[in-house]
Amino acid sequence: MKASDDDRTLGMRIMKLSRLLRLRFDRRAAGAGLTSAQWRTIACVRRFPGATQREIAGLLEVGEVTVGRSIDRLADAGWLERRADPADRRAYRIHLTRAIDPLLGELAAIGAAEDAEALAGFSAAEVAELTAMLGRITANLGGEVDPAVLECDPR
Repeated sequence: MKASDDDRTLGMRIMKLSRLLRLRFDRRAAGAGLTSAQWRTIACVRRFPGATQREIAGLLEVGEVTVGRSIDRLADAGWLERRADPADRRAYRIHLTRAIDPLLGELAAIGAAEDAEALAGFSAAEVAELTAMLGRITANLGGEVDPAVLECDPR
């Protein structure tokens, strides 16, 4: 298969890399019994405790029904809970429970292992330089994007 000229653009390279990282993480998280939607929901609630289902859906860029199903399953497992919003009787705030702590440790280990494999052969200085360059790219492009959306990516 011949790579197209699009493959030379920064956006396409980063999109492919992001997809590859996510697919690899998905495979490993499946071993912990989680779907992609579930671990992404967990990551979002961890970063934004007390967010509403609507807010989580917006951060993950998926529908409220999709997030609702994920929250239902995670709540049934005892890992998330819905708490009534004191300011809005119709809304619930989503929080992690203490029961999820071992799973968070497992997900962190999966992420660390993926990072180690992705950065194999890089020196500490190269990793620091790459991190700084990615930060600069994000700063260059992030002015038009809600920063919270960028924070819900579990990686």
